[in-house]
Amino acid sequence: MEDSILLEILKEMQKKYQCIAEIERITREVGDFLSRNDRTSVQMLLGMRQDEMDKADVIDRNIKCLISVLTPEEALKVENWIRGKENCETDSQISEKVIEKGKNIQQILKRTIEIDKYINTRIAGTHSFYN
Repeated sequence: MEDSILLEILKEMQKKYQCIAEIERITREVGDFLSRNDRTSVQMLLGMRQDEMDKADVIDRNIKCLISVLTPEEALKVENWIRGKENCETDSQISEKVIEKGKNIQQILKRTIEIDKYINTRIAGTHSFYN
């Protein structure tokens, strides 16, 4: 597997991490403004959060495009690395970094979902998306 492809994937993963970190920050702010009943700010923040989600979707498509040039076996391996799965064999130092970044993305996603779940159930109660 070419390191150049992995390096491009790693660059895209870094961009995705930054998007998800921004989504987490905005989600926390949404919770703060909701507790103050500031609906105008909440609406603005939700729009900003959607913009970041859209950016993350574009990055995911870019990563899939990069993976598509790999052989099916290599693609499967890289997809596991992107999810942060350690039990997959690695070829290089770059692949180790892909796994590490994948783990970081999974952790920040998990935190963001937990925050969102709390906010959503607080607002919607039994009608929450998460119920």
